[in-house]
Amino acid sequence: MTPIDIRQVRMFVAVADSLSFTRAAETLHVAQPWLSVQIRKLEEQIGFQLFLRNRNRGVLLTDQGHAFLKPARSYVEAANMVAEAAHEMRANQALSLKLGAPDFSAEIPAREALLDRFLRRHPRIEMEIVNAWSSQLLDGLLRHEIDLAFTVGPFERDGCEVLDLAHFRWALLLDKERAAAWGPEISLDSLRGQQIASFRRNINPIFYDSIAARLSRHGIEILPLPESSLAGIRQHAMRSHVPVLMSEWHAASNHGPDLTVLPLADTDFTVALHLVRRENDDRSAVRALWQLAREVATNGVDIKIVSNTV
Repeated sequence: MTPIDIRQVRMFVAVADSLSFTRAAETLHVAQPWLSVQIRKLEEQIGFQLFLRNRNRGVLLTDQGHAFLKPARSYVEAANMVAEAAHEMRANQALSLKLGAPDFSAEIPAREALLDRFLRRHPRIEMEIVNAWSSQLLDGLLRHEIDLAFTVGPFERDGCEVLDLAHFRWALLLDKERAAAWGPEISLDSLRGQQIASFRRNINPIFYDSIAARLSRHGIEILPLPESSLAGIRQHAMRSHVPVLMSEWHAASNHGPDLTVLPLADTDFTVALHLVRRENDDRSAVRALWQLAREVATNGVDIKIVSNTV
């Protein structure tokens, strides 16, 4: 038999734990149809059905699925142990840091200032930055695939320590002509009945829900962005003429002659930049960046350390 794909086994365990393809897809941060296809492929490979799918009764494990669940968990745990061992071996070979960060965070002044200062203070530490969405980075952090992560927005992950680096007001990317009619900034009350484009919920459900609840209270309709890259966002704003929700740090970016960034006047409606590490991770390179981040944040903005351990 062809070796079983560990990713598909992880998906099987996630569906078995939640007995829901929808909830498992949200936990894994993948599309539900794609998750269903992967489970079907796993079933075809192993030669038996894992789940009974019934629209009224939800998802149930078959007898074979129940029997397969225990070795599947062992397979996932073994894969995690291998990944952790490889990570520790790499850490012992060279003093290095593998950081996770959303790609757009490269434009955040607080992140740039922290890393520049860190590299000047520790020139012998090798640094690698891996780009992904915040929720994916947190998963990678807990799987020991990265050492620390920059994230934005609220999240829920056990076993993490969170350092608040900075808070930024939300803003809108929109036509300069329309922005001029509104003024130097605009309140959420003034946007009642308007449409605003934003990232899709599956990218970061907890973060999205926190934003959607606030906009909904002001009667603002959220439209999903078809593309989440900065270039795609700019193109969408120009083609659709619908304001796009962004952070005020984007005001320093070059959006072209026809677009501008208009901050929201609601100072309590903010997005936070965090630095996250695994709880009790006191390796020298990790500790060095964590201590510097705390020092920089303390001198610049209020910070708080939050333990997410149950």
